[in-house]
Amino acid sequence: MNRVERAIYKRLGLLKLGKRRVRDIFDFIEDRGIDVVIDVGANTGQFGESLRAGGYRGRIVSFEPIASVFQVLSKAAREDGNWEANQCGLGAASGAAKLNVSELSVFSSILDSTSVASLHDKRMAVDHIEEISIRTLDEVAAGIEGKILLKVDTQGYERQVIQGGRQTMPRVSGIMLELPVIHVYEGVWRFDEAIRFMDEAGFVPAQILPVGYHTVDKVSAVEFDCLFRPKGQVDSAP
Repeated sequence: MNRVERAIYKRLGLLKLGKRRVRDIFDFIEDRGIDVVIDVGANTGQFGESLRAGGYRGRIVSFEPIASVFQVLSKAAREDGNWEANQCGLGAASGAAKLNVSELSVFSSILDSTSVASLHDKRMAVDHIEEISIRTLDEVAAGIEGKILLKVDTQGYERQVIQGGRQTMPRVSGIMLELPVIHVYEGVWRFDEAIRFMDEAGFVPAQILPVGYHTVDKVSAVEFDCLFRPKGQVDSAP
């Protein structure tokens, strides 16, 4: 099986480990009956579009603070009809923040880049700075009902988003976070710290997927998309 065939098989859920089919986020959404996805750090709507391409037809509520990027996101949301776009960032407390907008907007972050960032991708260089509004997850999710999947991709600011959603967490059926192995932002948590933090919050990993590979060690991931589920009876000692 070549690389292209392997990617197609994996996307369709046909790639097997032994005799077991590899499960993906769409299996999780179906199994948990997810009907609302809160998409924090939506950029132009890539995650929402991937959900639609995979067959998800439930509600999407997206948050993106960059003005020019939000215009693209809001157009996609309007055309979809069951997708809401909000121009703001999320954090531990409401207020304002300065956002480092990168040459490639997906790398934009409230946090400053580290010295290794340019080695990862030169497009992480800051193009300009925007002042953005910040709300908390508890504020924006207060009126949202249903089986919620929370996705947070905020370039190192994931912990602060979760900290602003303590009241919302018990209502969430799954959380997807982008967690780093190589630190390209200042002050970001380590992978093991994130796992412990989520464990203390009552969540354990359900699926882990590599995202982006090292420019030197080309078979090693720079970060992972980690899908967490709430702890349940299966996690209790007998």
